[in-house]
Amino acid sequence: MRSYSYNNDMEFLEMADEYITNDYVKKCLFGYLEWYMVMYHKYKFRYHVISLLGLVLPTFVIVFNDIQDFEGMHVFCKVTISVISAIAAIASGLGSLYKWREKSVGYRGCAEQIKCEAVYYMAEIGDYSDPGLRDSNFLEKIEDIAAKENRSWSQLEMKKQEDEDSSIEDEQEEE
Repeated sequence: MRSYSYNNDMEFLEMADEYITNDYVKKCLFGYLEWYMVMYHKYKFRYHVISLLGLVLPTFVIVFNDIQDFEGMHVFCKVTISVISAIAAIASGLGSLYKWREKSVGYRGCAEQIKCEAVYYMAEIGDYSDPGLRDSNFLEKIEDIAAKENRSWSQLEMKKQEDEDSSIEDEQEEE
């Protein structure tokens, strides 16, 4: 099974470019696919960077904690441990706050649904077997997929805002 990669996405776009003759349909399809593919790769990268920081930085804390017993290293190690711990906590918070993992999964799922419909369209099967309705059915279907993803994204953003609001309220109550 092939993994999701930039090269695989570009290969699919090249294939679609070759098989789809209607310029308007091609423009719509490419617009949606390029958006969702780019956003997937963008959020996937952010998630992996944050996850990597969350895995690697605590290891450095352990190392600096062990070497602080050496002569002259105590103050340097304490400061370094504090800085590394702060960065790790911030990285974890950013990943939680911005939900990059959830967003990347949503964008990838949407791109894959659109690619699936594009394959059906290019093969002229199912809803795309009638030449008179083929283009309109396809455009309607990919717009529905995009609208569904947009609603999902909006819900994720509203949840993020609710989380931010509740944390502000918690801070105000503590004061």
